[in-house]
Amino acid sequence: MEFRPVALAVFVALCAVRAVPASEPYAAEPAVALSRAAGDSVTIKASIEIAAPRAKVWAIMTDCARASHFVPGLKSCRVLKRDPAGRWDIREHKVSWMWFLPDVASVFRSDYEPPKRLRFHRISGTLKRSQGEWLLETMDGGRATRVIYESTVAADIPAPQFVVEAALKRDIAKILRALRRECASSRHAVRSSLKASPAGTDAAD
Repeated sequence: MEFRPVALAVFVALCAVRAVPASEPYAAEPAVALSRAAGDSVTIKASIEIAAPRAKVWAIMTDCARASHFVPGLKSCRVLKRDPAGRWDIREHKVSWMWFLPDVASVFRSDYEPPKRLRFHRISGTLKRSQGEWLLETMDGGRATRVIYESTVAADIPAPQFVVEAALKRDIAKILRALRRECASSRHAVRSSLKASPAGTDAAD
């Protein structure tokens, strides 16, 4: 039987193409960018696309009991005070951020516009400054969600600025990936820890 190397090469190439699975939608890595702001502050902009309806993403994001599932190093999340109508609350996070530092405590207020926008700002804690927002945009006819995060942060910790910036960039990427995993793994309906706002029900620091 005559050996035909060209034909064999074509056959192997075709098999290789068929063996490669198609890229899963909404599986791209989160986009994260940092830039220097005034003083020692850093501005963080990040986004990710999640194959879940906006209502589900919103409910998971705002559930204090679930926060440790997607916030790296989170030891506790407590709601200290909340608006009976669900438009805002004040929370305390305690986070083990870097192994050589004490736990980072943060008390912040979040203002809610369900299911599209969460604005937050620092009240007290280790961070000198922390304010920003989460924005949820519907995609694919409501079957998916683009999560957009933006904040300005200044940390009052004994570490070089480049170490702080690297940790911030790493952690926001981890949060977004873990949020997507949490949305994917939650097969049952999720209920937000907040009361629905009259503004809509379509539906973190």
